[in-house]
Amino acid sequence: MAFLNKALFEISNFQNSLFVVFIQLLFIILSFQILGYIHVMHIPVMTKNDFYTFLVPSIFYSLSTILSLQALMKLNVAIYVVIKRCTPALTFLLQSIILKKKKLDLKTGLCVLAMTSGAVITSIGDLTFDLESYIIGSLSVIFQSIYLLTVQRCSEQKTSSEVLYINSLVSLPIVSIILLIFSDELSNVQSYNGYKTFSFWLYFLSSTFGGGLLNGATFWCIMKNSALTTSVIGVLKSILQVFFGLFVFDRLSINTNTIIGIVLSLLAGTMFSYFEYTSKHKKSFTSTNHIDYEQQNHQSTNLSFDTQEIATNSEKETLK
Repeated sequence: MAFLNKALFEISNFQNSLFVVFIQLLFIILSFQILGYIHVMHIPVMTKNDFYTFLVPSIFYSLSTILSLQALMKLNVAIYVVIKRCTPALTFLLQSIILKKKKLDLKTGLCVLAMTSGAVITSIGDLTFDLESYIIGSLSVIFQSIYLLTVQRCSEQKTSSEVLYINSLVSLPIVSIILLIFSDELSNVQSYNGYKTFSFWLYFLSSTFGGGLLNGATFWCIMKNSALTTSVIGVLKSILQVFFGLFVFDRLSINTNTIIGIVLSLLAGTMFSYFEYTSKHKKSFTSTNHIDYEQQNHQSTNLSFDTQEIATNSEKETLK
């Protein structure tokens, strides 16, 4: 998805990230409406309570998405991916420190430190270093982590499609306000002179469809698949994006710092995902064993009562 957006920004020179986010959200909402109209799926209903519940997560989602595309416009894809890979680690830290839901141990702490160090080392080796883009990219990571934490609380009783639809509905007016009041992108869109080119429509439609499908796939993957599947897919995607990002669009200056930083970040991210999975697997295994133990005790108790009852009945028959 990063490559499609980057192609739209670089090759087609369509530097309007807010408008792209707006169209992607609109595409998601219209897709639900069309699929519901032809009875392929049920259209989720957003209540007033849902609006207030998802308002805060949607604000952070909108800010994260907008800032991510803003950073992508100026950063190399490989650098962008390295920065975005810090999101799971930051989310883990926030869960540990603020929500007290995770226990921060030495291994995961070192992984978080290594990922952050990798991003810093990579930035040092970036000869086209742009401080503003790095700050914007870092803010997008922070907002995305906060969004992930807040949406977890809101979506406990919702399906993935309901969360996606409601989140898009609430986010659309937020993005619209930012687009209309705080930017001049509408005038840029009107004055853009590349609408007659095939490449623009190829990248624009691919970005629109890809953004909608990516959002849907992300929500579905989180709620349907195992932790291992989600983690492995995330790591493999990052490795491929970094590899191809080194050589496409604005090529990254490959030097010792960039190689060390990227490798360190990817290895730390892989180990972090592995530690997270093994931790969850152990908890699941312990919980399953505890349930089996309780069931065995319950069965043993019932068997003991049945044996005593049979013995009592036998004694009564003997007395008779």
